[in-house]
Amino acid sequence: MSGIFNLSVQNLLRHRTRSFLTMLGIAAAVGVLFSVFSFNRGFEEGLARELQATGLHFMVTPAGCPHEVASLVLHGSVTPNYLDTGVMETIRNIVGVNLATPILVAQLPNPDRQRVDLIYGVDTNLLPRIKPEWEISGNMPSGPYEILLGYNLAKRDNIEPGAEFRYPNLDTTLTVSGIIGQTYSQDDVFVFMPIATAQRLMDKPNGATAIGVKVDRPEQMETIIGELRAARSDLQVITMNQVMNAATSIAASAKSLSLAIALVALIIGAVGVMNSIMMAVFERSQEIGMMRAIGASRWNVFRVILQETVILTVIGGVIGIIIAMLGGRLIETFIRQVMPYVPSGDMLRFDPALAAAAVVFAVVIGLKAGLYPAWKASRINPIEAIKG
Repeated sequence: MSGIFNLSVQNLLRHRTRSFLTMLGIAAAVGVLFSVFSFNRGFEEGLARELQATGLHFMVTPAGCPHEVASLVLHGSVTPNYLDTGVMETIRNIVGVNLATPILVAQLPNPDRQRVDLIYGVDTNLLPRIKPEWEISGNMPSGPYEILLGYNLAKRDNIEPGAEFRYPNLDTTLTVSGIIGQTYSQDDVFVFMPIATAQRLMDKPNGATAIGVKVDRPEQMETIIGELRAARSDLQVITMNQVMNAATSIAASAKSLSLAIALVALIIGAVGVMNSIMMAVFERSQEIGMMRAIGASRWNVFRVILQETVILTVIGGVIGIIIAMLGGRLIETFIRQVMPYVPSGDMLRFDPALAAAAVVFAVVIGLKAGLYPAWKASRINPIEAIKG
């Protein structure tokens, strides 16, 4: 076996440029394939993590597109529609509702720090019940002009509890009462403040982008939602599962397109392997004939050629995985620019099982592409080949 392997390697090294270009085609296909599946897995895990971090069972919003609602709930998108917080009385009167809080999400310029902040207005007295897992450096807000900062936001500007904040639309200075410990979710980039303060900043005295609701018993959630819909037909109720489905459908569309591109690239790579091996077989017809003349069986010849295919695809596949991991940050940056919502955290992570599966799949495709050249080589007549 080692003799056959060495012979296969030597044959590939004879034409280094051709072999390299063939492996590069396989590498590109495997890299895309691995990236698509790795991103999809990271997306689903990140989405589930962020949904868990909301601490709510469902959201009440103005009627509209579920994709817009999903982006609002998870990523702080700006919506043109607002709720009147008067709906809170209807929600709180439903039996089984544990808590309900208006939420006002907005993007606000912060000239002092030369950036745009994502603010999250909420009833700050309810935050310990909504976010019991939070670890706070400092204190929870106790006054109308105290705020909490997400971990990433505070770290980026080296902000400590006690720091001051100002916004153009607010004539009062805000004080950072505490910093939220890293949650690896969307909470790390928000400025959390009392809902009344957020309403003043947005000039929406009774406005909210959503009402967050938590129930006593999750199994009664459908009954509670049914009562709410019967009472107010102008509202849209979105459960966290619906948010996940809406956000996942966006990723699924991108995944399908990317997967199709990866498969096309893999087929093109397989054709390249077949072409490369066929050229090698034609160029070495006399050599193969000599092998047959000195005792090599057709099976020996078949194995030599097929093993060349395996070597090309395995090395190409490994190179593809390496390229995907090295370029992971660039790929993520591009995806975040073109997709309306991507969870926080790293989406592309090395998974040995997934990497092995991508390489094995490429090898299987490569083997199928190499069957015909190997069969063709094994059928060479030694006498005719030696005569040329």
